Amino acid sequence: MTSAPTSSRPALLTVAWLLVLLEVLTLGVAAGAGVVSLARGAHVGPVVFLVLLALGAATLLAAAARALRDGRRWGRGPVLTAQILTVVVAGTWWGAGGGPLALAPIVVALVVAVALLTPAVVAATSATGAVRD
Repeated sequence: MTSAPTSSRPALLTVAWLLVLLEVLTLGVAAGAGVVSLARGAHVGPVVFLVLLALGAATLLAAAARALRDGRRWGRGPVLTAQILTVVVAGTWWGAGGGPLALAPIVVALVVAVALLTPAVVAATSATGAVRD
């Protein structure tokens, strides 16, 4: 499979999928922290669940980012859903005293969502089947 030529890819699409890859990396780090916490004797049930959830979400977002990069529209749905959930979770974190650090995921999620909904990005990610040449 080949990806869409970079020159035909809108800049906002590149920004969006790079930020989604940052979210994938963050989820991977969170899963790794969960494994470390298991090694230190944390309660197995909840931690294993959270590790598997983070790994599953990272896998889905990585596949969706690749789909967006390749111009396929199915990637928009999972990515936008993840951004909504990110804003809800980070907003709750902010309300619980998370401070300015809680604003970072909100800003990233809003940038990704706005970028994905621009007409140029929607047009560039409208393929339904195989990768466009």
